[in-house]
Amino acid sequence: MRRLPFILFLLAGTCGFAQERLTFEEAMSLALSRNHQVTIARNNAKIASNSANIGNAGLLPGVSLTGGTTYQEGGSAMSSEGATTTSGSVSANYTFFDGLGTIYRFKRLQAGKVLGEADARALIESTLLGVSSAFYAAASAYENVQIAEELLAISQERVKRARNRSQFGRAGAIDVLAARVDLIADSVTVVEARLFWDESRRNLNVLLNRTIDHPFEIDTGVSFGTVHNLEVIKEAAAQRNAALLSAAARLRQARFDLGSAKAAHFPRLDLSASYGYSQTASGWDLKMNDPSRSVRVGATFNFNLFNGFQTSIQRQNSALALRNSELNYELEQLNLEKEVISAYETYKNTLLVMDLESRNVEAAELNFQRTEELYGLGQVTTTQFREAQLNLIRARTSLSSSKYNAKMSEIELLRLSGQLLQE
Repeated sequence: MRRLPFILFLLAGTCGFAQERLTFEEAMSLALSRNHQVTIARNNAKIASNSANIGNAGLLPGVSLTGGTTYQEGGSAMSSEGATTTSGSVSANYTFFDGLGTIYRFKRLQAGKVLGEADARALIESTLLGVSSAFYAAASAYENVQIAEELLAISQERVKRARNRSQFGRAGAIDVLAARVDLIADSVTVVEARLFWDESRRNLNVLLNRTIDHPFEIDTGVSFGTVHNLEVIKEAAAQRNAALLSAAARLRQARFDLGSAKAAHFPRLDLSASYGYSQTASGWDLKMNDPSRSVRVGATFNFNLFNGFQTSIQRQNSALALRNSELNYELEQLNLEKEVISAYETYKNTLLVMDLESRNVEAAELNFQRTEELYGLGQVTTTQFREAQLNLIRARTSLSSSKYNAKMSEIELLRLSGQLLQE
């Protein structure tokens, strides 16, 4: 029993300095600006956007500049001293026709840009969902610390009352010992609650890309937005869900791949042109004082008569890949509808549970207040008082948990309907 004052001293040694109070909105803002996964997602979207260029699809001509000097020692027809040949030219190449293959490649790159944006949004939304979970886990842990400390304060007051009643002969040593046992148990609960709060705070700091032990308090308030009826949410999900948009972009890419495969059956016409200078001089001479000029214009026609059925096989495989993409898109639609319905029902259920838990807390508070009054009058036992105390704590803990569960259900519903980033 001599350890009890030391335990209470440790529990009383909380930091009294004012700390940052982190709100949910601030956590989301920090995650969007600092989280590594969010930054990676945005960079991937930029890569896809940069790739969707007509030049990257081969729709622009290629222009190159070439220059060089060659020296040949002795034995030349011009001089026994050797000869220097200097030349320079500019050339251009352009694919005039390839069965519209370059057009399909450009359209595929454009679909890739949409795909990159959708995939980036899906990753960002998934990251924000994880940050939300970590935030409300920390909020729950912070609230549990407060609940545990309130439990401890009640037990401390109970020990004082038991001692006072014992001095006046109104309580026996058993009551005092029982109160001290419960006080120690509640002290352990506070220690464990603070440990879990510290761990959850570190987890949130990692997701917000802050120093691991960055100190802060957390806003435990929860506000709920306006959630429309199920049909409105379904319509929003069909238009904005990131996973569905990704599946649609992949379907478009598969169609363009099939177009490219068909284009390989057509002939190819390439155009080229060049303009250059060259001069050969005796000895080591890099001058271009009397160069000869050359102009070349050409056209190359190429038609593949037979390549071991490679072109036909590629076209058949592209057609099968397109069918797979169509099936994947249909499956994504079905899964999305199921997930939206399940998330909506879960959200409505969590709101109902939260309302019931709120009523339970009201009843538990009234019961504890009445039991506390009777305990002071000696009309209820220590066991009855402790049971009322624990019922109150359990009710408050359950309300805290149901509140955060309801909010996470709402966030998941916003994610599925493609409205999380808007919110």
